Order: sequence, then structure tokens, then C-alpha cells
Amino acid sequence: MSSLLLVALVAGISAPAVAGDCDVRALRTEIEEASPVQVGPLFVRLAACDADAARAIAPTQLLRILPGPEGDAAAVAAIDVGADDSLLAWTDGMISKDRSRTIAALGEACDAHPAVKQFLLGTRDRLGDRFWEERWYRALASCSGPEVGAVLAAELDKDVGADKTRYFGVLEAFARSQGAAAIPKLEELMGRFSDPEGQTYIINAFPDAAHVGSTEGTNPEAARQAVAAIERLAPTLTPKAVEAARVALQSLGADAAADQMAGERFRDRRQEDGGLLWGVVVVESAPCKKGTQTWRRVHSALVQGTGNTWPDQLQEKVEASATTTWTFDLGDKCRSESELKWIVPAEPFADEAAFEAWREEQRKDLKLQPADKSWDTEHEPLII
Repeated sequence: MSSLLLVALVAGISAPAVAGDCDVRALRTEIEEASPVQVGPLFVRLAACDADAARAIAPTQLLRILPGPEGDAAAVAAIDVGADDSLLAWTDGMISKDRSRTIAALGEACDAHPAVKQFLLGTRDRLGDRFWEERWYRALASCSGPEVGAVLAAELDKDVGADKTRYFGVLEAFARSQGAAAIPKLEELMGRFSDPEGQTYIINAFPDAAHVGSTEGTNPEAARQAVAAIERLAPTLTPKAVEAARVALQSLGADAAADQMAGERFRDRRQEDGGLLWGVVVVESAPCKKGTQTWRRVHSALVQGTGNTWPDQLQEKVEASATTTWTFDLGDKCRSESELKWIVPAEPFADEAAFEAWREEQRKDLKLQPADKSWDTEHEPLII
């Protein structure tokens, strides 16, 4: 349920009730005679009119309310009038899917209703481990404040345990709840993980802390801090986590920083100057002799990069460089249209010898493809 819808449904709780709405005896009778579909909205009206009366009937009438948006509004009303135990009894009878939706709705109401925040924090003590098993903590993702952060951080300080999904779910809730204030803790937590999975979850929490993809939009200051933190952590990350860092940085609007992660991803192949070595083979072919022959020229060169190029960016950069410095005129010679096929490696090379071996392998493969005339052209290294 959207936060706007929930606000609309519970607006009557804090709004002054008109005289016609505050006939407590009539409302109680109406609730007792109402169908389960009608009980929720009527309970919200009674809560806005007389909190004591609503609290008194909560133990019996809340159990009759059907799960759904109007039931979620009644849940907020129940908390506002102090019917916490009755509300928990109602959610205990729900299937997991319905309970999860109601928990999410309580989270959306959290900051606007101080009683809801206190209920959620108190529920942790009431339910014990069930608070985490039933994922009540997910509601805290929408609750701000240091008291919420302290509860979630304490859980994150424990061992991950067998239920990784639970641990990393708490991590996400912590990041979303605390925003920029979560970033120092996320950096600290990274020190506990050396495996790709754990590191990737931590990295993915940084955009959560910046509220990337939220309805209110990315928080610029939190995004700035998140980018700086990821850059600091990069040298400690596994290759898989570096790839996740690239995506995270892109989501934070830091494309240049994301490109620089290429040097960390292939740190074992970085050159002394911090750059990366790549290569390119371009097969230029054209029909000649009025289409009776096929001519082929194989261009190749070492490609020297500065460490900010990922494999999926390589061809575009190489094409931009080669097409301005090399001559592709086979079509003119044959008075026909030529075709260019670009071949680039999947990863950078450790050294020039590795490039030469790769180039020779490409040439061997090409020799198996028929051509009436074929020759090789080796170019000076390209700089990208």
C-alpha cells in the first residue's frame, strides 16, 4: 500500500471528529453489527472519536477485521489508542503474506505516528526472536532516528549465522532507516566479510542508505558519502564485489568512479603505471572483381588504457580511436561496400606477450575462413 493511501485512510485518527461522528454508543453498536469488511473503517472512526472506547473493544473487534488497506489503517489506529496487545493478536492470526503487508504499512506510518515507532521497538521485546523471524524489522526500514538505528545495529553486530537472508535483510533495513548516518557502520561491517557474497550485500547497502530508487529520490549528501566510502573500500573487495561496486556507483550517479573500478576489478593485471593492456583485431572485408572474389585485410594493435575501461566499454572506445587514425579503404579498392568486424578480448592482458599470443590465435581462426586475398596490417598501439 502506498504511503499516500495509508495517510488518507488514517487521517481521521488525528483529525477533529464532527459531532455526528462522535456518538460513541451508536458507533460501538454499528461495529458490533457490521460485517468484517466494514469493521476496519468504523474502528478508525471510533478511535478518532474516543480512544478509550476504541481500546476497550479492540480485543474482540480487531480480530474480525479483514487484512487489507483498511485493516492496515485500523492497525495504526489501534496502536494510537494503545491497543498493542490486541493488534499483535490480530497479526498472529494472519498468513505470512498478509502480515508482511501490514508490517510494511506500519513502517510507512512510523515517522508520522510516534506511537507506531514505539510499538515497533517494543514489539522486538515482546516477540523476542519472532520479531526477526517474522520480519517485523522490515517496518523499521521506514523509521528514522538513532533509537531505531541502535536496535538494528545491535543485530548486525551478531554473527551472521545460518540464516543469511535474515542478516542481510536487517542490513538493508538499517541502511534505509539511517541514511547517511549508516555509512560509517557499513564501512565497519565490511571488515567482517572477505567472501564475495557478504561483500556484495554490504556494497548494495550503500545505495539503500542514499535512498536510491525511493519515492523521495536520492539524497545528494548521502550519495556523496556513499561514493567516497565505496572508493575507500575498493582495494579490499573481491572481483565479484568490485563488479557490484561498479553498479552501485552508477546508481549513485558516479559514472566516472564506476569506470575507475575497472582497475580494481583487474588489479592483478594492472601495469606499473596503473593502466590496463587490451588488444583489438579488425577484419576488413569486401567483395572484389565484380563480386567474384573476397578480399580481406586483418588490422590489429595493442590497446593501452588508463585503468578506467570495462570489457563492455572497450569496443566503443577502440572504434572511436581506430576509425580516426587507421585507414579502411578496401571497399574503395574493390569498388564495393566493405564490412568491418571488431574483435576485442574479454579481459585485459597481463603483458604484451599475452596480447601477442591472443592476436596469433585470432589470426589462426581467420585463416580457416575462406578469402581469395588476405593480408595482415599491424598498427601502432592505440591509446584510449
